[in-house]
Amino acid sequence: MIDNFKTLAGLTLAEAATRLDAELPKDAYKAVPGAADLTDIDPNYMRKTFNEVFGMCGIGWGYRYDAHDLRVEIENRPRSSGGTRKVHMATLLRLIFWYKLADAQGAETLCEIEASGGSENDVEAYAMKGAITNALGNAASNIGFQESVYLGKRSHKTVGGGKSSPAPKPAPAKTEVPVAEAKTSAEFMVSIGKRAGKTLSEIYAEGEEGAKAIQFYTTMATGGNAGKEALRNAAISFLAQHNGHIPQSVAA
Repeated sequence: MIDNFKTLAGLTLAEAATRLDAELPKDAYKAVPGAADLTDIDPNYMRKTFNEVFGMCGIGWGYRYDAHDLRVEIENRPRSSGGTRKVHMATLLRLIFWYKLADAQGAETLCEIEASGGSENDVEAYAMKGAITNALGNAASNIGFQESVYLGKRSHKTVGGGKSSPAPKPAPAKTEVPVAEAKTSAEFMVSIGKRAGKTLSEIYAEGEEGAKAIQFYTTMATGGNAGKEALRNAAISFLAQHNGHIPQSVAA
């Protein structure tokens, strides 16, 4: 029976699930750059939580990947102040996140979750590190890490006793073009965050911040929301058409 299993830290699966979704300190949550209505979680707290739930990294949990699956592309992008900058776009095609459980007799079971991720940065090493962290976060979402954030029940605006900000005023009326019906992904209209009401091509035209927002859409957790899944798919298609880079992400 599944109820007989515990983590190597001694937690039952029910206790582990509760701890994984427990509210973290306020500084663990921050707004996603270019998408102020979306919340990012400090990955250092993710690793800290795993150590507490599963046991020390390398013993109770860990991850692995093949170096050949970590790929980096370089693109020159215009700066808002003029000139160009070199951007390193890293994609990790396959990462295996693992953790161990033990039954009542102490026999251990290895559990594995496959995920992928992407990141970009002016510094290649940071882009590569970001892709690994992004893939690990995608895997962690499948076992309920900060599930309340992905379900929209917790955010950087509400933690620490805060209250949600007033709902933003609706964007000017436009006819939304579903991704399945749009002539190109560039026509897909965003319906969440501060850029609601804009198409992907309009957001991309904003320059560096717009590109960051679209990059985020490609790897954001959807929580099974059909609208978010459509946005993620459209963003992946859009970037593929513009620079050949397709950030990888796991299905919600």
